[in-house]
Amino acid sequence: MPAYQLGSSIHHNILEVASVLEALPGSEIIVVDDGSTDDTFAQATKAAGEAAAVRVLRHDTNLGKGGALRTGGLAAERPVVVLLDGDLDLPPDQIPDLVETLSERDLDVLVGTKRYGMSGGRYPWKRRLLSGVFRLVIRILFRLQVSETQTGLKLFRRDVLQAVLPDLTVTRYAFDLELLVRADRYGARIGEVPVALRVGASSAPLSMSTLWEMGRDTFKIFWWSLRSRDASRE
Repeated sequence: MPAYQLGSSIHHNILEVASVLEALPGSEIIVVDDGSTDDTFAQATKAAGEAAAVRVLRHDTNLGKGGALRTGGLAAERPVVVLLDGDLDLPPDQIPDLVETLSERDLDVLVGTKRYGMSGGRYPWKRRLLSGVFRLVIRILFRLQVSETQTGLKLFRRDVLQAVLPDLTVTRYAFDLELLVRADRYGARIGEVPVALRVGASSAPLSMSTLWEMGRDTFKIFWWSLRSRDASRE
């Protein structure tokens, strides 16, 4: 669970996830405070003292969501690793069924897709349009067998996740894309499944600087993908 500036909610959110994971004995929660300047770390530590098997890690400076997921993923010790946004816009009660789906479909990676939940006015139309364009570009450039890369709920076999994480170069908005592209090139079996959005979930508008950064990093990942494909043919 990556967390940044979630001091008002992270305590409750950790306990909610811990309650759900009672259905999966032996599970562990790893929370990574990504350099928050509020009391996120203190509140997460408090929750760790109230729930079993919770570890709280901390970055001194903000590295971006991707940096937090990298830290947490490399620290994971269980055979299946769930990447879940700390704000719980994607309800954690879906996790047990998703773990079962990963096993039943014999997958290495299971990606949640929320695009149907973005309809009906829950997300601004400009955000839905940009998401649709981004999905199309990703499908054309990378030929990934998933329709969406950015949803903050994904499951990985730990060995696959920890094999690709050390080589990742992007730590911010395009991190999810690079993670899936590298997993695909690694040979991972990747599938997707629709996931639910929390009632009232919303999305902050994307600034021009964010769009520029996503475009730049997407091209960077595409260039790496081309080079790795050419190298494999030699």
